[in-house]
Amino acid sequence: MSNAIRPACLLLHGFTGTPFEVAPLARALRERGFAVETPLLPGHGTTLAECDRATWADWSRSAREAFDRLAALGGPVFAAGLSMGGSLCLQLGRERSPAGIACLAAPLRLYRLMPFIAKDPRLPFVGLMRHVRPIWPVPPKTRESLAIAPWEGYEGGTPLNALHSLMHGLADLRRNLGSVRVPLLVAQCPTDTTVNARDAFAIRRETSSAVKRLVWLPIEERVTGHHLVTTHCETRELVAGLVAGFFTELLSDDGHAQS
Repeated sequence: MSNAIRPACLLLHGFTGTPFEVAPLARALRERGFAVETPLLPGHGTTLAECDRATWADWSRSAREAFDRLAALGGPVFAAGLSMGGSLCLQLGRERSPAGIACLAAPLRLYRLMPFIAKDPRLPFVGLMRHVRPIWPVPPKTRESLAIAPWEGYEGGTPLNALHSLMHGLADLRRNLGSVRVPLLVAQCPTDTTVNARDAFAIRRETSSAVKRLVWLPIEERVTGHHLVTTHCETRELVAGLVAGFFTELLSDDGHAQS
């Protein structure tokens, strides 16, 4: 890869998380010569109350602005994200022209009614619950879980107004997946308890990308929810290699994205 043009990659974290989630990806991409940006999305890294005021529009705008900063460098720009970050990358695929996208455990919906599938059976009622108790208490992650899949973010509560906005943003994304035409990598653990594996199939099926790759990431332990594939001890190196390898394949020898 020539030094004349340096490819870049935008890495996006998930809902209530931080850029810590994508740190292994950032290291792998920098080792391959990519310029990398890992923005902290609006409402994150401060307080749950501030996060509860953030919306899908805020997160999408932040992703666009970070993408445009990287695009100003003059080289091809890729995008990868975990969970909500992966969904925001698909949104970027609608609004910009990334050289490639990697969606890692990315949701298209947080629950299904038929058949009923949800991490928490209260999810269909978030629209009502947010008016009663905007910050809903949840138990923190256990030490055992964090040892297996390290994570940094908000503990002890879920901001329901922000979650409600995420649900509406995902609904709009689902309706417009066909407008995503850039090369696409989709990776997920089939036993993920947060994002159902059906969403990975739907992303592959409903996007219009000519280049699409779906990779399953098996996890054997039975402690975590198998969602944090970017930091999980069984998958983090595999995921970093998959993403860096996929984006590198999309580059020609002189560093330009292939057509």
